[in-house]
Amino acid sequence: MTLLKFIRNLRLRQKLLLSYVMVIFLPTIVLGLYAYQSSKSSLDSQFMQSADNEAKKVTLEISYRLQRQEMSMKSIAFHPAVIELMSNPNQDLYLQFKTLSDKIEPIFFNLMYMVGDMNEIMLYSESRQSELGNFISPSSAVKEKDWYLETKGSDTTKWWFEDGELFATRVIHNIEFRTVSGELYVRFDYNKIFGDFIGRGIEGNGMIITDRQNRPVLTEHVGQMDDVQLQSLSRKGTLKATISGESYLIVNKDIPQTDWILHYLVPDNQHKTGIGNILSATGIIVLICMVFLSIIIFLFSETMLKGIEKLNTKMKMVEDGDLTVVVSTNSKDEIGQLTDRFGSMLKQINQLITEVYQTKITQKAAELKALQAQINPHFLYNSLSLINSKALRIDAQEISDLVNQLSRYYRTTLNKGKQVISIQDEWTNVQAYIHIQLAMHNANFDVEFDADDKVFQFDMIHLILQPIVENAIMHGIDQKRGERGKLILRASLDGEDIVFVVEDNGVGMEPSKIARMLEYESDGYGIKNVQERLQLLFGSEYGICIHSQSGVGTSVSVRIPQYRHIREEES
Repeated sequence: MTLLKFIRNLRLRQKLLLSYVMVIFLPTIVLGLYAYQSSKSSLDSQFMQSADNEAKKVTLEISYRLQRQEMSMKSIAFHPAVIELMSNPNQDLYLQFKTLSDKIEPIFFNLMYMVGDMNEIMLYSESRQSELGNFISPSSAVKEKDWYLETKGSDTTKWWFEDGELFATRVIHNIEFRTVSGELYVRFDYNKIFGDFIGRGIEGNGMIITDRQNRPVLTEHVGQMDDVQLQSLSRKGTLKATISGESYLIVNKDIPQTDWILHYLVPDNQHKTGIGNILSATGIIVLICMVFLSIIIFLFSETMLKGIEKLNTKMKMVEDGDLTVVVSTNSKDEIGQLTDRFGSMLKQINQLITEVYQTKITQKAAELKALQAQINPHFLYNSLSLINSKALRIDAQEISDLVNQLSRYYRTTLNKGKQVISIQDEWTNVQAYIHIQLAMHNANFDVEFDADDKVFQFDMIHLILQPIVENAIMHGIDQKRGERGKLILRASLDGEDIVFVVEDNGVGMEPSKIARMLEYESDGYGIKNVQERLQLLFGSEYGICIHSQSGVGTSVSVRIPQYRHIREEES
């Protein structure tokens, strides 16, 4: 109560200043903060999506290269001569050498020296005790190797990087494919497989490829990392980490056909510059808005207070009147002083003067209301025109379009205070309203207009279609889930009548609710008021008809006669 009393006793100028701060400055600051946070969130999302896309490209490129080499290895492992030689170690030695020299070695030499990606090819035989030529050795020579044990238990190609050597292994089955007869070992030229990744960086981005033990296979454009940092790299998802004092966004991707992981590193400072620019721009815009609003508030306050003070001074001159009406107030501001002095004057005015004076007051109030009907729209239109010009000046086309729609909507809604409007203007009014609603709904529903041009030569009651469209959007389309909303407006001639139809694919209504909409104001959403106005002017045979199916949608038709209003000449 003490706070309310303090505010009530403030002078009018102080109250205006306080209200402007609460209504204008605080929302402006909040809007600026919201715009900054939204822009920052969008920039972060774009940054992470871009990093993810780049990581996918690198992963696919590496996978393609390894898969191409794997195809070459499969051509060896599944070659009939290789399978026969590995499956029959007891075959005549001469025939074995002949098979090796005539059928197998040419393939190996072609892959090693013609294609050039393979540095070494070895076949390890499970049943052989001695070497055969340069390409076949007994498996016992490598049975202690990690890759041998893991390869023997798998039917897929295994990729390895050990002691600076890049190689791949896979098993070779016997002729009947029932047991393992040996292993294929291929050592690759590291530089030819990964060479063009070395030295390649996209705007400072880096990459690390690690094997199943988190040992590095490739490290490019990244600072020095110790074993602890390597072991801490995640095998899934996206994370942030600090490497050599620099913060990175790390995108982790599995490399298909291998047990390797690509860690794609993007310096975190790449998008911090953009965030700083957004913060600076937001701060400047908010500051400019506050300065501009301060000037407008000052000019407006001075104008309004000056007029009230003049009115208060003039009313003191008639304070000795003789009216019996008691007028008083507990407020102590300028309006309170004005009311008290006006009440003192009224007590001294006699009954006859009171009646004449009240008549004049009523007349003046009507004149003032009529004047306001002309002045207020001009003020509104001029304000909207100012906003439009400023929007165009900063190339904000979307704001400009929305302001133009708002201007059309209020021009046709005010309609110079008249209750009758041309169908052309009523159609323009509802189109502008729908365009505004589309902007408010982020264009999440579709609109279709279908009007016979012949209807535009007639008139109708003002503001008939807009409440129906509002009802269709708020209580039909907005409540729909899943399917995209659609709104259809039609206008056509039907004999001597004109029929408007508003359809939506919203949630629909039960028949009982349709009846209540036309009978009770509480559930009518404005439909009952429209129905009463139509039937009051045109008769009970005209008005609204509603068809709806729950879960499917609603169709509202409005029938009016072909009506032309006789317009009086405006003075």
